[in-house]
Amino acid sequence: MKIAYLVSAYTDPAQLGRMINALHGVDTYFYIHVDAKVSQKPFEEAVPAEASPHVTFSTKRYWVIWGGWSQVQYQQQLLTLALSSGIDFDRLFLLTAQDYPLWSNRQIAEGLEGNPEKEYIIGLNISELAIGGESNEQYRIMIPHLCRDIRYIPFCYTATLSRWISQCLRALSCKRRPYITIGGKRTDVYHSSSYMCLTSDLSRHVLSEMQTNKALMRWMKLAFVPEELVIPTIAFHSPFAARCTTYTKPRYDGLNTLSAITYFNYRKQIQVFTSDDYETLMSSGRMFCRKCATGISDTLMDRLDREHGITAA
Repeated sequence: MKIAYLVSAYTDPAQLGRMINALHGVDTYFYIHVDAKVSQKPFEEAVPAEASPHVTFSTKRYWVIWGGWSQVQYQQQLLTLALSSGIDFDRLFLLTAQDYPLWSNRQIAEGLEGNPEKEYIIGLNISELAIGGESNEQYRIMIPHLCRDIRYIPFCYTATLSRWISQCLRALSCKRRPYITIGGKRTDVYHSSSYMCLTSDLSRHVLSEMQTNKALMRWMKLAFVPEELVIPTIAFHSPFAARCTTYTKPRYDGLNTLSAITYFNYRKQIQVFTSDDYETLMSSGRMFCRKCATGISDTLMDRLDREHGITAA
C-alpha cells in the first residue's frame, strides 16, 4: 500500500516533523507546501532524518490566504508533485501539518485495503440547497467573492474588504446561478471538507480537470473557500462518483459532518486538542484529528504514539 500524504504547512514546524515521524514508513511519502509568507527552512530542518528521503518540499510556493484561490493552487501543485513522481500510489491523502493520526499506520493500511475502491470524500450538493433557498451555503457560490487573494494587504483587511464587497453585491441582488453551465449542461457544485483520501485513479482525473476545465476553474475563482468546492465538484461529476459518499441528511449541520478522515471541532476557531479530548477523538471513527499544536497537545500525541508503537525522532 503506497501512500502519498499531501500536506499544507504554515506554522509550527516541530508539529510537522512529529506528524511525519508518526506516519513515515517504507511505502509512505510526503509532499509538502509551505506558505510563502513564512520561511521554509525551519520546516525542512524539522523532518526526521530517517524520513527525509521520502519527503519532497514544493519549490513552487503560494502566498496563501484563507478562503482564496491560492488554496486551490497549492492543492493542484501537491497533486502534480505526487502524480509526476513516478511512484504508483494507491492512495493520496490531503492533510495539514497540524493533523495527527488517531489510527496506527497498520490500521490505516488495513482500512484502505479493506475498501480498495472507496473514495474517502463526503459531498454536499450545495446547488440544490441554493435553489431551495436553504442556509447561507448558497451565498458562498451565488455571490461573487472578490479581492481575497490580494497579497500586500494584511490578511484582516483583505478579508474585511472581500466581505464588504460581497455584502454590497448581496444587498444589490447581484447574484449568479448556483451552478456552472459547461457546454450547455448544468454542473452542480459540491461542498466537502478539504481533507480527504482519494485513489490514484480519481486523483489523476481531478488533476486533469484542474488543468484543462477552464470554465469550471474560472467559475470557482469567485466562490468562497473554493478549496472545499473544486475537488468535490470534480469528483462527484467523475466516472468515480459512485465510490464517493453523498451527504443525505435533510439539513446541513456543519463542516465536520463532511469530513471523511479528519475529526475537528469548530468553536470561534478550530479547537486545539489535548489529552482531555482523547475519548472523544477515539470514538469519532476518523483516521486523524485536527488540530494539534506543540506545547499544547504533547501529552495527547505521546499517548497516541505509545499506542501506535512510535518512538521519538
